Amino acid sequence: MKKLAFSIFTLLVLSSFQLKPNIENTLNDINKAFKNMEVSLLEWPEDLQPKLGNLKEIAFMAFPKKKTEGKLPLLITLHGGGGKTWSIEEQLKRSSEVKGLSLAELAGKDLILLEPNSFEKWDPKTLNIMLDYILKTYNQIDQSRIYVVGHSMGGRGGWEWIQQSPERFAAAGLGGFSGVSEDDNFDKLVNFPVFGMVGGEDGKNVASAEKMTSLLKAAGNKNVRYVAFPGANHSQGNKMLFSHVECVDWMLKFSNQN
Repeated sequence: MKKLAFSIFTLLVLSSFQLKPNIENTLNDINKAFKNMEVSLLEWPEDLQPKLGNLKEIAFMAFPKKKTEGKLPLLITLHGGGGKTWSIEEQLKRSSEVKGLSLAELAGKDLILLEPNSFEKWDPKTLNIMLDYILKTYNQIDQSRIYVVGHSMGGRGGWEWIQQSPERFAAAGLGGFSGVSEDDNFDKLVNFPVFGMVGGEDGKNVASAEKMTSLLKAAGNKNVRYVAFPGANHSQGNKMLFSHVECVDWMLKFSNQN
């Protein structure tokens, strides 16, 4: 009986293992399909991980497949709340379809893409520690041309990050979140380019995106763009934000040395 129970347990474990997505195969499939970007996995060093709070131990990066000269801008994309409970394999596949990796591939620009993964909401403090490490490790990054894009939890995280550390970025593309307040640090963002995006049918998030952009303009910011994607709900707005190449083109015009 014990042998039978052990055999059944072993079979279940092996079956589960065989059904588990293979992240290397997923990565290879993405790189075969992508024409512009080469995707890689970045595992944070063991001594750095305790300082990164709720960040998962693996992030995604992408570099132009075509060899480039000189320094490149860095685009950081922050995922929404759904990614908190997903496996890295699931997040990798989704990013290649409707998240940061997809946006970088569609844009087809000479840039570096960084997409961290998180178990919980984004914390600007740990994101800054992460960015310090990235800039120290990848000297081909143009530190005057760093951009952040996020939707939902990622939009909220990006909004909080640029308020805390506006000097680190050249521009941001954010949307799909609520909670914008008159008490936010609009005075710190007077000269900070922001592209607000939201699904036109995304409930209270529409009013929040409108409020963010209108208050930025009221504070004197002349580099503000806004788009509500017609008929798009929350998930559709996410897909449209991460395929809105116009936002990337617009952001790349800015440098924090302008």
